[in-house]
Amino acid sequence: MIVTGILILMAVLFLMGVPVAFTLGISGAVGLWLVGGEGALIGLMATAPYRTTASWLLTAIPLFVLMAELLASSRITTLLFNTANKWVAHFPGGLAIAGIFTAAGLGAVSGSSTASTAAMSQSVTPELIRHGYSPRLAVGTIASAGTLAVMIPPSIILVIYGILTESSIGLLFVAGIVPGLLSVVFYVATVVIYVKRNPGEAPPAQRYGWGERIAGLKDIWPMMILFVLVIGGLYTGIVTVTESAGIGAFGALLLAIWFQRGRSFAALWEALRRTVATVAMIFAIVIGAHIFGYFMTLTGAPQHLLHLVDGLDMEPWTIILILLVIYVILGCFMDQLAILVLTVPIVLPMVERLGYDAIWFGIILVKTVEIGLMTPPLGMNCFVASAISRLSIGEVFRGTIPFVIAELVILTLLATVPGLVTWVIY
Repeated sequence: MIVTGILILMAVLFLMGVPVAFTLGISGAVGLWLVGGEGALIGLMATAPYRTTASWLLTAIPLFVLMAELLASSRITTLLFNTANKWVAHFPGGLAIAGIFTAAGLGAVSGSSTASTAAMSQSVTPELIRHGYSPRLAVGTIASAGTLAVMIPPSIILVIYGILTESSIGLLFVAGIVPGLLSVVFYVATVVIYVKRNPGEAPPAQRYGWGERIAGLKDIWPMMILFVLVIGGLYTGIVTVTESAGIGAFGALLLAIWFQRGRSFAALWEALRRTVATVAMIFAIVIGAHIFGYFMTLTGAPQHLLHLVDGLDMEPWTIILILLVIYVILGCFMDQLAILVLTVPIVLPMVERLGYDAIWFGIILVKTVEIGLMTPPLGMNCFVASAISRLSIGEVFRGTIPFVIAELVILTLLATVPGLVTWVIY
């Protein structure tokens, strides 16, 4: 009865527009007071903020966020876009496809979907519209492609999942490579099919010579080296996750300074400001979710859920399907990080009891996060793209529809063919 009341309170706070971190913290605090009394509430509130965030592994998060923001503040997005365009301009919708590859490149050296989307909305979306692409196709492609940073390592979401589940973050990064590349392929196919069916929404294709294509690669070699250092060092075991994040942040700082030479350093200070704001938001959500999670543990709700699942006369794959549908629906209404921090400690033991791998489940869970970033009413990437491009949010959501369909197909493939995830790591 108390759990039901607290869940209703949490829903009301969400609908009132209370920030996610405070919604979770307030709901959990009220629940603790009702279940454990004033002593339990004061004891947890006195220790939770420090104990929850004072983790060596968690220091990787601000470093990866700083890495993403520094790269977003430089000219790297433009260089990636110009290079990619020379290689794919001959395809239908070639400039939009170049935007997808640019997003994949940014994802490979940043790990932040919001930073990637913001950087591309500033530089790539105007170029697409200027060359004759319809605003819907332009902004829909960029808002969707920005989600690639969620899957392609080094992904901040995968870091948090690894910390929550005590899974190997290195294996999670490697496991995300194939699904990330699969997403790129499906996104490219979506653009090609869309443009062929709606030729009036994109200009005619153009072609660059091999000399121009190869010459363009010289502009992106620093990003390629940075990716190899961050991911290669982590996968080979030479460095830890935190050390890898430190190398990435330092390398991104050097690149940002190099690309900003002769210009104002205001963009670098703005990158630092955005880093502090993003990290504060992430850590606040983690603290709030910890308070709420402690309340749920105190009530025994996770154990009741496990007993309920054990009593269901269903095949394991049916239960997984139900979970995925729930996660996709939750992603439409809740912050993706909050969903992850709040549900994974409860759901993962059940998933493992059904015989499924934690790393595989993490990858398909992150795929549902990608979908939530581009679906109404709370698709964060869509709001970022809308605010920067100054196009209506309705136009952005309509532009992402073909990509959401592609994502659902990919999610189905990853769920039904686990080898697409696990063959690389086992």
